[in-house]
Amino acid sequence: MEALSYTNRYEIKYLVQTKQVPEIHEALDPFLELDRNGFHDGGYYCQSIYFDSPDRRFYREKTEGDLTRIKPRIRAYRPSPEAPTAAVFMELKGRYDRIIAKRRSKIDGEQADRLLTRSSDRIEVDSLATSALDEFNYLANRFQLAPSVSVLYHRTPYFGSFYPNVRVTFDRNIRCSLVTALDAEFGDFYNAIPSNWLVMELKYSDKVPGMLLDRIRALGLRQWSFSKFAVSTQACFDVLRTRRVLH
Repeated sequence: MEALSYTNRYEIKYLVQTKQVPEIHEALDPFLELDRNGFHDGGYYCQSIYFDSPDRRFYREKTEGDLTRIKPRIRAYRPSPEAPTAAVFMELKGRYDRIIAKRRSKIDGEQADRLLTRSSDRIEVDSLATSALDEFNYLANRFQLAPSVSVLYHRTPYFGSFYPNVRVTFDRNIRCSLVTALDAEFGDFYNAIPSNWLVMELKYSDKVPGMLLDRIRALGLRQWSFSKFAVSTQACFDVLRTRRVLH
C-alpha cells in the first residue's frame, strides 16, 4: 500500500444492493481496471479506527451537515479479516464543501498503539508526514480525542482505464465495533448496514467523464450522503441501547 495523499478530490456515493453488482460491472467494465494495490482476490480489507471528542464533536459535525469538517483516523489494510496488517496509516480526511482532501502518515503497529492509547512518546516519521501527525496531535490535545468506533469492510478498487483521475470502489460487508484495536477479532464486529447492501464510490479530481456518468445514470443508481463513520457510530449506539433494554 502506497502512502498517497490527495487534495481537491470529489466523491459521489451510491448505496446499492449486492444483486445489482453484476449489472453495474457489465456497464462499467469498459471504463475500469483493477487497482494494483489489491491482494490475490483483487481487493482487500480496510479497518478504520475513528477518533472523536467526549461530546462527539466530529460525529455531530457530520450528522448536522457542517460543510467544513475533518475525520482523524487510523486505517489498516489486510488481505483477510484475520490476517496481520499489511500496512497502517494515520489519516486526516477533511471535507471543504464538496471538496475532499486527505493527508496520511505511514506508521507501524507499535506507533498506532501509541496513538490509540495517547502515549506521550514521540512518533518518528519521515519529514513529509510530520505535518499530518502534528495536526493530529493538535486536534487530539485540543478536543481530548480518543478512539470511538472501528469500521471493517472489504473493498474492491478500480482505476479508470482511460481516465487516471477516476477511481471507483465497491465496499462490502461493512461492519462496526466499539473494540478500537488493530487486533480486534472479526467476531467483535456486527453489521453497520444490512449485508445485502454495499457502498459504491465514484472518486475523481477535476472532471468526471460524461460517458461514465451516463452509464451510471442509466443504471438508475441514487446518490447518497453516506458516512461509514456516522452510520457505524449510530449502529453502535443502537446496539448498546438494545443491550440495556434487554438487561
